[in-house]
Amino acid sequence: MQEAVYRTILEQVEDGVYFVDLDRRITYWNAGAERITGYRAEEVQGHSCSEGILRHVTEGGYHLCTHGCPLAAVMTDGQSREASVYLHHKGGHRVPVVVMGSPIRGEAGEIVGSVEVFHVQRAADFAASHSTDVNAAHRDPLTELGNRRFVEAHVKPVLANNGTFGLLFLDIDHFKDVNDTWGHSVGDAVLRMAGQSIAHGLRQADWPIRWGGEEFIAVVRSAGNLADLEVAAERLRMLIEESWLQVDSERVAVTVSIGATMVQAGEDWAQALDRADRLMYASKAAGRNRVTSDRGTLPALDRRTMIELACR
Repeated sequence: MQEAVYRTILEQVEDGVYFVDLDRRITYWNAGAERITGYRAEEVQGHSCSEGILRHVTEGGYHLCTHGCPLAAVMTDGQSREASVYLHHKGGHRVPVVVMGSPIRGEAGEIVGSVEVFHVQRAADFAASHSTDVNAAHRDPLTELGNRRFVEAHVKPVLANNGTFGLLFLDIDHFKDVNDTWGHSVGDAVLRMAGQSIAHGLRQADWPIRWGGEEFIAVVRSAGNLADLEVAAERLRMLIEESWLQVDSERVAVTVSIGATMVQAGEDWAQALDRADRLMYASKAAGRNRVTSDRGTLPALDRRTMIELACR
């Protein structure tokens, strides 16, 4: 009776909650977990979280399922742990969450499993921030990001008012191959996946925008300088690389090439966009799946180190 009451309460909370046994098999998955991850309880219960259902990655791209699972550590020493990670949504994209794992103990005090509680944190949710009917014309219907009309209505006035911000130009690599191999319905799903990973990888002050086709831009108002912008760009590059769609028994994944530039107060929008576009093509020329900023293409070996240092 008491257990039924507890489960009823857990089904009402906004946070995601799931239990695992000592073999890390999922024994309970609440409605909050379904809402945040897109996975229904019947899809995950009985499976081990070590199978990588959520594939938690850190800001620097490290996989916690294979490099220090917090739940496994909790069940080893009984100490609760908290971490900020990006989980893999059923829709393919990455979602920033704060997770906290704690031990579950039996009647004699022995550890019999673990519970993880998680909630979404800091994302540039365009749909939530601009949900009025007035702004419906400013939203791309496929990705739910801003569109070119949003730029006209919101971004250009910031420049006119002497605003300074970072600008990213992102283009999905080899996107034509996705459409040719999987068809346009999967191609549309890949665009949604990439768009949502971009939105979830930005801060709340930033603006994710679908520019057209497989091109996206991000107005990074949270970047105070070029170093900040490079970190944001590398985070987006990593999150898209770590996203994928499950189509039957195969994974469909893509990468992006990114151009990153700081836009100065009073600068002409067309000139700034053209500069970001040219930097993006420099990333393509350098081998794709990389970031090129105003000071050059970021060295591949330094990317992860750069983000980890910025997060300390």
